[in-house]
Amino acid sequence: MRIGQIAVGRKRSLRIQFSPERVLDMPILRAEIPEPWRPRRLRRAARALRKQGVKRVLVPAGFAQWDTLESAGLGPVETGEFCRAMAPAVALAALTGAHIRPEGATVVLRGERVTRAMRMSALKLCPEVKNLLIAAPVGGAGLQAELRREYGVPALEDAPGRAPDLAIHFAPSAGGGARIVDLSGNSPRMDHFSFALREQTLPEDCEGLPLLAALWETGRLDPAEITVFTDFHS
Repeated sequence: MRIGQIAVGRKRSLRIQFSPERVLDMPILRAEIPEPWRPRRLRRAARALRKQGVKRVLVPAGFAQWDTLESAGLGPVETGEFCRAMAPAVALAALTGAHIRPEGATVVLRGERVTRAMRMSALKLCPEVKNLLIAAPVGGAGLQAELRREYGVPALEDAPGRAPDLAIHFAPSAGGGARIVDLSGNSPRMDHFSFALREQTLPEDCEGLPLLAALWETGRLDPAEITVFTDFHS
């Protein structure tokens, strides 16, 4: 599925400029719109992008006119699956930000069922986190038993009276914790986290997280290439 980009015009022109480009080797169709971005201009650009097969677009940080784009059939690049794939790095960043050593931490992964993302996160976190709990009605007990058998993870329960140092939610959950990171939904709020490529620089004219999600989704990015930072403390 082709991805587009809405960007501020780089040239002094009153016309909308369209150009095929590559962002970190990912092909996109870029629409440069002269400011100010009036709804009519945005709709015109959006309709032209849709005619070229674009359904999802990257936008600048702080963009607040999604209703105009959506009325023309364009939507954002959803980041949920990418964020859940990044759960191990997010968890370790959250612990580091709270000055908690992973080898002494208690972390719970919560969800309605054990998904691939949850299982892969558990396997990656096990060698570093002392106490890892799985709280999922479907498949949770089996994964917890596997972790106990393969990694010697203690047989703990996610009980109401026990507050883990960190809880990662893969689906909406009512469980508590000293720190909770909710990765559920199509586009989780990641206000306290930032993502950066270790060897490349992200362009500054679009939101970084949707761009990383698009690169990951299209097989152009390995989560191991990404560093996660946070100011998340509670």
